[in-house]
Amino acid sequence: MTRPALLPCLALAALLALVPVRAADPTATFVAPGGSSLLVAAADAEGKTWLSVRDVATALGGTLAHEAATGSFELKIGPHTAVFGTGTPIAVVDTRLVPLAAAVRAEAGTAYAEPDFFSRVLSPLFGVAFTWDRASRTLAARPVETPEIGVEATVSAFEGTTKVVFRFSQAPSYRTEKGADQVVLRFPGAKLVPATPEVVPDDERVARLLLRPGELAVVLKGKDLSTNVYPLAAPPRIVVDVTRGAPPAPAAAPAATRVPGALVLPTPTPTPRPEPRVVVIDPGHGGTEEGAKGPGGLLEKDVVLALSRTVREVLTARGYRVVTTRDSDASVGFQDRTATANEAKADVFLSLHMNASRSPSAHGTEVYYLSLDASDRAAAALADAENEDEPKPTPSAETNAALRDLDLILWDLAQNQHLTASSRLAEIIQADFNRLLGITTRGVKQAPFRVLIGVNAPAVLVEVAFLSNPEEEKKIASEAFRRAVAETLAGSLDSFFRVGSDALAPVPFAPPPAERR
Repeated sequence: MTRPALLPCLALAALLALVPVRAADPTATFVAPGGSSLLVAAADAEGKTWLSVRDVATALGGTLAHEAATGSFELKIGPHTAVFGTGTPIAVVDTRLVPLAAAVRAEAGTAYAEPDFFSRVLSPLFGVAFTWDRASRTLAARPVETPEIGVEATVSAFEGTTKVVFRFSQAPSYRTEKGADQVVLRFPGAKLVPATPEVVPDDERVARLLLRPGELAVVLKGKDLSTNVYPLAAPPRIVVDVTRGAPPAPAAAPAATRVPGALVLPTPTPTPRPEPRVVVIDPGHGGTEEGAKGPGGLLEKDVVLALSRTVREVLTARGYRVVTTRDSDASVGFQDRTATANEAKADVFLSLHMNASRSPSAHGTEVYYLSLDASDRAAAALADAENEDEPKPTPSAETNAALRDLDLILWDLAQNQHLTASSRLAEIIQADFNRLLGITTRGVKQAPFRVLIGVNAPAVLVEVAFLSNPEEEKKIASEAFRRAVAETLAGSLDSFFRVGSDALAPVPFAPPPAERR
């Protein structure tokens, strides 16, 4: 080839080098329970392989729907459903809350999940077990053999309700059959291995429990009882709540006889007035439990009591109904504080405290909501200190299991129903106090505070200021600052109820560098 003929070829090669080459979309292989295999869409990110949930679900006979407005996905197979989003590593499988190793990713409306997702979410829906071979990029599903599942039962009474808790060695599939005097749980495709075939509790509502290889029965004392059955996770449990049924409604009064020709005027229907929001304020400590102590001698129990009175005054003026767990310098147990909130049918529970640190310069507000695991070591240490305020009687050996189950049930109920709302409320309060104090956020945290366990409402614990800081001790001692705190809390509640708990959390406030301190 002559030099003139070579030049156009070199020019063409240079041009092609400048055109970006799009790599083929990555794929993985899915092997169905029957042995057939197919390619499924996949994505590689963060050193991991993410597989298309829709492709795998469709291969197993399920469907996946995407709701663009909320960014959530709903997977259906027969009577079962699983709902999950892309922002939180949690899925709701039927009625169970299932933690995920990582949140699902979404690209152009397609959900991609780690292989572990399929074991946690799809296994109980489709009745198959999954294995992942990273080298060959193969996800294989195989039918699950009839498992042997260990089961044990406990019975405990709590606030007019008997809770029957069946604990399993692994999460089972079940169906419920309710009769006039018993509740029967059946477990198709599983063999139960009970620790004991029968339990006869000393209870006013439950006569006995029957534990058989294929079913569990709760025999009731009488026919005027109502029951509620629901599963809980970590560890897997099924709970049967037994309560007295509601009394029959009074018979309606007979209608008045209409006189022929008489003028009939319509009965005016009064416009119902909205019920005020109920806010339960919990001043921490009290009585012999002094809490933190400032360098000037100010005690936490006195500060939060004075603050709660100001908060109650401000909230009442704004139309809230306010209930406090203590109105004097008295010791109040954790369960009594929780009971006060639940009896008042609280819309929000605020536990007020003052912080302390070995560093006298530590300052600012910290807001916590409930978790069994602390978000950091400092949060764990603070929770331990707050939880030690109440004497802990040692339960007898025969009540240990029931108390353990009861604590876990109360935690799960609070977690499942109010975790999102509590997180939202904590974010709002934290952002508002950052503005009040003019500081960079200390961040919303989670910790296992016993005072929050079992509250049937969004609940947060607010460490308003550091009593160990001389400057903040002087501030919190003044009525003007306490009123500013009360007005800030009131504004936070107004925002929480106005925008709702499902909105996006606000961006924490951070003042310009010159204003930080």
